[in-house]
Amino acid sequence: MRTLIIKALLLISSSVFSQQLEFSAVLADAQTKEIIPFATIQYGENKGVVTNDEGVFVLPEGTSAETKIKVSSLGYEETEISVSALKDTLFIKPSSIALTEVFLSDKDLSGEEILERVLAKIDSNYNFELSKKRFFYRSSFFNNISRLDMEVEESTIPEIDQKFVNNALSQIPRYVDSYTEYLGDFYGNYEEQKIQPIKIANLYNPTNEEGVEELGERLEQIIKDNLGEDTYVKVKSGLLGVKMDSEEFLEDMEAAEPKEKTPEEKVKDSIKRYENIANGLQRRIGNNLNSMFWKEDFTLDVFEKSRKYEFDVAGYTQIGNDIAYVINFEPKRGADFKGKMFVSTEDFGLYRLDYENVKPLKKFKLFGVSNKEDVYSGKMIFAKNESGKYNPKYIERSAGNTFGVDRPLTLLVKKGSWIWNKRLKELDLEMDIIASNVSKSQWIIYDDESLSKDAYASLETNNNFDYKKFKKYNAEFWDGYNIMEPNEAIKSFSSLDESEETE
Repeated sequence: MRTLIIKALLLISSSVFSQQLEFSAVLADAQTKEIIPFATIQYGENKGVVTNDEGVFVLPEGTSAETKIKVSSLGYEETEISVSALKDTLFIKPSSIALTEVFLSDKDLSGEEILERVLAKIDSNYNFELSKKRFFYRSSFFNNISRLDMEVEESTIPEIDQKFVNNALSQIPRYVDSYTEYLGDFYGNYEEQKIQPIKIANLYNPTNEEGVEELGERLEQIIKDNLGEDTYVKVKSGLLGVKMDSEEFLEDMEAAEPKEKTPEEKVKDSIKRYENIANGLQRRIGNNLNSMFWKEDFTLDVFEKSRKYEFDVAGYTQIGNDIAYVINFEPKRGADFKGKMFVSTEDFGLYRLDYENVKPLKKFKLFGVSNKEDVYSGKMIFAKNESGKYNPKYIERSAGNTFGVDRPLTLLVKKGSWIWNKRLKELDLEMDIIASNVSKSQWIIYDDESLSKDAYASLETNNNFDYKKFKKYNAEFWDGYNIMEPNEAIKSFSSLDESEETE
């Protein structure tokens, strides 16, 4: 019954603490003073970090003050500086490119022609070999209720009136955020992968639905107290209705009561939980790799259906020793996305792709229930290895939807089995709910080592990793490990659940 009520109510749907020899800074544009997110800070061969969305980077504990770091970002001059010279803010200059007439005539291609060359050279440009990569992955979830109104139209259950409903709704959080951070090793390529988690931090918050569940529990108890023999509960929302007799109702409530588990059951649950966490991380990374821009089933269709887009070769920018086209794209003929891409003028490898939807990808509305898939955006940043092959360095993707409920909800307590039998109790509610949620993933790859087929085949992963659940961000958990610096929202995270931390 709890599930029944919940479904009915929802319409039947600062940088890391500094230590000795740990250095951090903010990267910014020397001219505009604006921060530069997602730039690469290289501090050794195949070793580097990426600035976060606030332009902050932190070098690993133990980095020598004499270490030279190399800073590179699209549209900026490559900058080299010693760690000892770092200040709170590191300014880098935009690149200036002097292009000859010969260069311009040789590279005078349309956006469509450049995209054709990008796709034609996927196999030769990108690294599809087996490799080992150290990575950091952050998963974020945001849930926001912008409207949550329930008006009591009629109630013959004394305990349930408008005051009761208002008080219950006031206890449901309107905004909830949660984060999970993963550090691990990746083995494989775009088609097959093995993942070895090392450390996982779960910054957990109870969701809005759990607040609704608590409301459902309170309603259940009140209705239970009003049930008699040969009675049943009927939940109706507009034309929809679900019937449950009193015995079934009580059995359902009893079945929902948690049972104390034996020590053996708790051990099995723990093993299963770690297995599920590892499998979940494997699926997340697999989904990222299956969403590369050349995949035909990727939601972003700018490469597959380029005829639906307008392309503007807006200019050129310098990336290391290479020159890249800067190409803007926007929809025509009802397409869904706009964005920008940076493509090498030499080998037509795509260095970076930024995209966002300009309209909902899907919409649904029926009988007062609505849903819109209205958030789909992301970034893909690649870098060349020593062999000239492109490897992913940073992958980001956000997806979300907004759903609404605007319809009545009726709970009837009746006696007998016929529709015209006597109503004993009745509760009529008018619901008006609008809520949205967004999930965001950020995947940064640090190191890259080649891996033989035999080594990959013999590799065995395990679930012996360090997993902790926190109610506040804990920088000490990551001491000695290289991660993407958290933004201010994560560092100020505080769970709504005030109970003790659990693993």
